[in-house]
Amino acid sequence: MSINFKFPESVIPGQLLCPAFDIKEENDKSIVYEYIAGPGTRLQKHNLNGTVVNIINSTLVGTVKIEEDFKMDSSNLDELNETAEDEKNHSNNGTREIKKIKVSVVHKRNNTSSEVDNELTNNLPKEGDIVLAKVTRITLQNVSLEILAVENSPVPIDSGVGSNGHGVVAAGAGSGSASYSVSQTSSDFGDPFRGTLRSQDVRATERDSVKIIECFKPGDIVRAQILSLGDGVNYYLTTAKDDLGVVFAKSGNGAGNQMYALDWETMVVPSTGATEKRKCAKPF
Repeated sequence: MSINFKFPESVIPGQLLCPAFDIKEENDKSIVYEYIAGPGTRLQKHNLNGTVVNIINSTLVGTVKIEEDFKMDSSNLDELNETAEDEKNHSNNGTREIKKIKVSVVHKRNNTSSEVDNELTNNLPKEGDIVLAKVTRITLQNVSLEILAVENSPVPIDSGVGSNGHGVVAAGAGSGSASYSVSQTSSDFGDPFRGTLRSQDVRATERDSVKIIECFKPGDIVRAQILSLGDGVNYYLTTAKDDLGVVFAKSGNGAGNQMYALDWETMVVPSTGATEKRKCAKPF
């Protein structure tokens, strides 16, 4: 690997590693090195002889790891700074080549860098997200729910409903939440995300005539959308769309057989023909 800048072998937090950009002339060809801050490093501004430049420094005690020909995400392409523009606009008549190099710091206790999976860590429910939630309690005006998962996002094993909700054998035997009642299915690792569905947010029409008892029952799995961050304790949810509503339910308040949507407001048990009212979601 031919790099114009010499990196230190061992570094400490705050130690300067390299500039964000460097240039090298070789055989009438200009090679621009663009250094990308990886795990264990950060990009910050540094005053060098009265000139503000972008540099990469260390945030860990460890050794420097270099990855050449690093492929940047399209979102990172917007992070070009004034120093980069000055260097890239430097006049030359030869061929210009740009190389992207990722600079990371590996902790001494680790053999490899521990990179954070942003898709896994940034899956907190936010406004507009579609979520799956379990009905825990109903009143005349509100439905209380526990948010189980954010649709199309990975969920850690200890997020939301704890081990009972993710198929891990629960304490005291059993095979997950299927053998637990609503009151028993609590979070093993802390409080789950909670949501509130108000009666005026159940349907898009006839909001004043909505009867909660005819739309949801405890134990139902509901597909809903985050309406707002709510009151600081509960997210406000809505099912006022055709594709939102109950997606899984059992008859007899959870004690019977699984039901399937018959129409927009009725679910049926195929084996017995028993029907119950629900606010059904459009089938997938």
